[in-house]
Amino acid sequence: MFTLNQLKVFHAIMQTGSVSAAGRRLNLSQPSVSRLLSDLEREFGAALFRRRSKGVTPLPEALEFFQEVERNFMALANLEEVAAQIARRDRGSLSIATITAASLDIVPNALKNLNIAEKNIRIDWRVRSSNWILDYARFGAMRTGFVYMSHGRTEMNVLFEGSLPHVCFVPESHPLSASRGPLSLAALDPYQIIGLHDDVEGALSLGDLPVGKPPPVTVETSLAALTLSNACGGLPIVDGFTACHWVKQHKGQPRIVEDLPVYRFAVVEPVGVNASQIDRDFQSCLIEEIERVVAWTRQL
Repeated sequence: MFTLNQLKVFHAIMQTGSVSAAGRRLNLSQPSVSRLLSDLEREFGAALFRRRSKGVTPLPEALEFFQEVERNFMALANLEEVAAQIARRDRGSLSIATITAASLDIVPNALKNLNIAEKNIRIDWRVRSSNWILDYARFGAMRTGFVYMSHGRTEMNVLFEGSLPHVCFVPESHPLSASRGPLSLAALDPYQIIGLHDDVEGALSLGDLPVGKPPPVTVETSLAALTLSNACGGLPIVDGFTACHWVKQHKGQPRIVEDLPVYRFAVVEPVGVNASQIDRDFQSCLIEEIERVVAWTRQL
């Protein structure tokens, strides 16, 4: 059975890269850290690090184990925060995890509308992948999440869900910027496309390329697609949230791509969460911002 001290030592070594630095962080002697690490590896049943003269290098087993340890540490930190709030009879904190698409406008605007500048609210906001967020929701390590829903999940409470069309942001100088209205993939055939992984990647399959058509580029986030387009050319196909943000600062024409799968999203929370009033107020502000972007895409 692992002890909490063993896991703290492992966590600190993974973050600092050395036994001595972990000892300084935890206020423990180097021999104590080495002993706790050896005890952990004995319980684990395998070595976790390769010892070197200038620190340690994590083995693949350590990297995999660290993901689970970090999730559980986040859950423990959340419990400690809830306990502190109960002791103070206070619910003045927000724990948020979102994908990049929500980080550009809708979360900042929701926090602004919540008037956090005049309230004593502690905010822990992390921008991560949807899989990371859904895992943390399952462990109860955050209280509000915004995710891209490629597949249905049942391990969380879905507070709000919806979909948006994918949007092609056509630069101002491009021939397709001269008109408005939806675009088809056929209309995009002559041009270099920068699209998202998953649904868009499937629709832009290399196997379906006409002769002479430039191969598509696929990236992880809409912001990366837009930034790459800005630097290297190409037509980025992005989610509506990111397009709504980008058009405020860049000249061009956002146009719906009508024959692509929709971009599905959801606002989620852990099952059995003890949500505070400030959580509920923030969630309401967040949903209002989402609905504003949905209304914007209907005008394209």
